[in-house]
Amino acid sequence: MQIAVVVFPGLTALDVVGPYEVLRYLPEADVRFVWHETGPVVTDSGVLALGATHTFDETPSPDIVLVPGSGTAIAVAAEDKRLREWLRSTHRTST
Repeated sequence: MQIAVVVFPGLTALDVVGPYEVLRYLPEADVRFVWHETGPVVTDSGVLALGATHTFDETPSPDIVLVPGSGTAIAVAAEDKRLREWLRSTHRTST
């Protein structure tokens, strides 16, 4: 089962790390942290970064999609055209 966790600049780290700590124990779970490109993504603290392990293109049809919360950064992420396109396309195959 492929689980895509969207990691966008300014996200709240606890909203990613908490669910990840549960989901990673699911049998056959392939948890992916996805963004435009792989590499570090700075969280809302401005100091802590989480690593995007896969791109949107590398994760075209996950079974589950998790979009974490944030303070004001979620409004910026909601305007991200590529993220919206990816969410629309994955909606057909995911929960």
